Amino acid sequence: MTSKPASQADLARVRDGDSDTMPATFGYLGAIVLGPVIPLVIYAARARRSAFMRYHAATAVNLSLTATLYGLCCLILGGLLALDSVTVALVVTIPIGLLIWVSMLRYLIRGVVSANRGERSKMPDWICARIVS
Repeated sequence: MTSKPASQADLARVRDGDSDTMPATFGYLGAIVLGPVIPLVIYAARARRSAFMRYHAATAVNLSLTATLYGLCCLILGGLLALDSVTVALVVTIPIGLLIWVSMLRYLIRGVVSANRGERSKMPDWICARIVS
């Protein structure tokens, strides 16, 4: 079998019956539960099969890694504020952490819906840094 290069139409919409939508959807759902672990496994195992899989696996990895880095920054901020007052640290970092988590969850669910439909979804750069391409 020879493989032909993917066109822009192939990247924009997956044909009905294509088996790439389920692993792409699973990558986003796995990012909700375990962070970047499951999307990284899917990226390593299935990214070479199609441009659709590469795009969605990389997006799920990037979303979860960016949220993890934001969470780490939130922990550092909380640690620095805790040197002065634990109460201030909790009052400042808990709302910030929840906002980061809700934002990540929103865009991961948006990715689940678009992958399930066989479409690409555009994620904003502030929540999805391009770490994996």
